[in-house]
Amino acid sequence: MIGFWFLLLWCLPAQALAVPQGEVTTIASPNQLSGHELLRIGEVHDQQEHWPETLTYYQLALSKFREKKQYQGIATTLVKIARVHERQGKLQEAHASLQEAEQLFAKASDRSAHAEALLAMGRVAAQLGQREESRDALTRAAALFTRVRNARGWNETMVQLGLLQVVEGSADAGLSSLQQAAEEARNRRHVDQQFTATVALGDAHWLLGHLEEARATYLDALALAQAEHHLPFEGMLHLRLARIDQGKGSLNDRVALGKRAIQIAQAIHDTAGEAEAWSLLADLYRQVGEQQEAEAAETRALALYRSRELFVHGVR
Repeated sequence: MIGFWFLLLWCLPAQALAVPQGEVTTIASPNQLSGHELLRIGEVHDQQEHWPETLTYYQLALSKFREKKQYQGIATTLVKIARVHERQGKLQEAHASLQEAEQLFAKASDRSAHAEALLAMGRVAAQLGQREESRDALTRAAALFTRVRNARGWNETMVQLGLLQVVEGSADAGLSSLQQAAEEARNRRHVDQQFTATVALGDAHWLLGHLEEARATYLDALALAQAEHHLPFEGMLHLRLARIDQGKGSLNDRVALGKRAIQIAQAIHDTAGEAEAWSLLADLYRQVGEQQEAEAAETRALALYRSRELFVHGVR
């Protein structure tokens, strides 16, 4: 809260800060702010990943919207709260918020917001292992995104749905959904979504045991990442490729890929990605018989995982 008001004061011109003699400046308390104002403050903290502050302002906004019986505001805030919970790994809490939000959107006329809530519901339900609910939510979301002509939302939904179909045993349907998403994003020249869909297609091949197809698809995605000079995408692909086991002859190449992933993660300050890469490298070192290097890599990975866990749960 102090940081927000400091930022507000810093942005104001000097004249606005001058207080005439004898006058007292009063700063509005959260109780004096509207639900929309509280929501915007929460969004600022959300962008900065200040989770405790984010949830505090979102909960205050939710209380205001409930008090005024502003159902659109209630549903919107519930979705935002759910996204924070999801990022923190609190999936049951996220699911409960999304259930209430979806019911409210179903009664309103905002189809775009309803589709976004269904997409989030499908994603969270899948993580909870509730596949039938996830499939239903994603199918409805895809239909609504098509109806409102939201290509971004449709594409993201098809990626989620395609992966779910593969996991459920509908390999042909899942691969078809993912290929559609990748092609649609390419035609629209949306690089981020093209990359995401292509990587998901590679993941699907990997899940199905199609290692050659997975590797070829990952290499396509890596070429796209390098052409766009997109280091986060490139680091992700080096990790994916390093995980593909093609026998002992490939171990040294996989170690090199793991090391490159670490370099990229460090360059872009990606703690989670670096921890994952060190963990993989520890396993690869063991396979090549370098026990000392394996133990050192594992120690680095554990330290980064602990640091990341504290940050995600708001302890800084």
